[in-house]
Amino acid sequence: MGGHRRPEDTVRSAAAWAVERTLASLAPSSVYLESALAKCQPLDRPLMRELVLGTLRWLRRLDDVVARAANRKFQSIEPALQTILRVGTYQLLFLDRVPAHAAVHEAVAEATRRTHRGGGSFTNAVLRRIGRSPRLEDWPVRATDPVEKLAIETSHPTFLVTRWLAQFGEQATHELLAANNRPKPMPLLTFRDRGGREPLAEALIDQGFDVEPSKLAPDGLVVRRGNPLETKSYQDGVFYLQDEASQAAALIPPPRAGETILDAATAPGGKAFAMLASEPAAKLTLADVSFDRVVGRVRSNLERLGRHVPLLVADAGAPALATTFDRVVLDLPCSGTGTLRKHPELKWRIQPSEIGRLARQSRRLLEGAAPLVRPGGLLVAITCSLEPEENDAVVAAFLADRADFELLDLADRLSFPLEQWIAGRGRWQILPADHHDGFTLHVLMRKGAPP
Repeated sequence: MGGHRRPEDTVRSAAAWAVERTLASLAPSSVYLESALAKCQPLDRPLMRELVLGTLRWLRRLDDVVARAANRKFQSIEPALQTILRVGTYQLLFLDRVPAHAAVHEAVAEATRRTHRGGGSFTNAVLRRIGRSPRLEDWPVRATDPVEKLAIETSHPTFLVTRWLAQFGEQATHELLAANNRPKPMPLLTFRDRGGREPLAEALIDQGFDVEPSKLAPDGLVVRRGNPLETKSYQDGVFYLQDEASQAAALIPPPRAGETILDAATAPGGKAFAMLASEPAAKLTLADVSFDRVVGRVRSNLERLGRHVPLLVADAGAPALATTFDRVVLDLPCSGTGTLRKHPELKWRIQPSEIGRLARQSRRLLEGAAPLVRPGGLLVAITCSLEPEENDAVVAAFLADRADFELLDLADRLSFPLEQWIAGRGRWQILPADHHDGFTLHVLMRKGAPP
């Protein structure tokens, strides 16, 4: 295998490149995955996506298996070989459509190219050993501490598993860990004023897609097979790609016709689009602190969707606006622990000291946005985090200083299925499950009669 061979020349080596770059950077996995996909043949793209995201999801368990097969600590393995072994092991243990000999041969060739003949021989020995026992149950985790063992088995940081067991209990934590490791289908948001989800579902099914209605989001569809982003319906702005739970969170409580709503940290616009999908007669204004995001992603999404709404560059923590709204929606900065299924690389970046690190910034945003809520209006705080320091603690500190706000009772304001996730007065939380991410939401009302 010549020394001039580029990483993108094969699917497996390109996948290893994408995993390696993701772990070495702070960029989302999608950045390097999309770069690798662009260099692949269309038929190879599903395998590429599976290799990259699957390896990142199961990284810790893969490292444990490789260490066992190599009979040494994983970190003592030559760094240039580590990701090659991870991707190869993922293929052997999780993908039955890729012949084992092909996976081993490709990994050995890449290892030799990156290092030396000895690196290729080592990779060959390790992967052949794993290939002789190509099931996870053939490599039971040997850790004796039950929490550590569970964390390795489900490929999560131990500190997160410890936190979630204390917060959610054993059964819910096991379900959460399993959900984080399932591949995610493609969720779509449809628009009632563009026909809703039934006509789009029929059109996609006629084109050979595997589609079903969301059980969580009333305007959502779930695509299990096929890429709808390559269809004319996408180009025509008939749908928007958005997680089901994110769609649902935008409807807590459901928007009303004529309601004035400020989405104060909107980029890329998903919550606003979900509100418009549910109630096209709601009067939305979109704002974000980043000029580049506003004139880039948000504007391009609005143009594709054919939506004409006011769009502002404004800091939610110090907005220069002279009007008030019936509702102000804030997506607060957080660690993203509810989105590990979609962003598996976050599992290996989040540190215990970082949980709650952004709480001060979140508090500033809440305090800045509060004057924009009219008396009787709502202030809605949303995060894709499951951690109380980034949710309950932030809201409690805000309420301690703002006697003119109180948590809103959601009991009579939500219908099935959204009512199932009311988690206290003014609090709504859904954990990752089925096809969706996890979100935490607080709804506060400004006291006083509306004008």
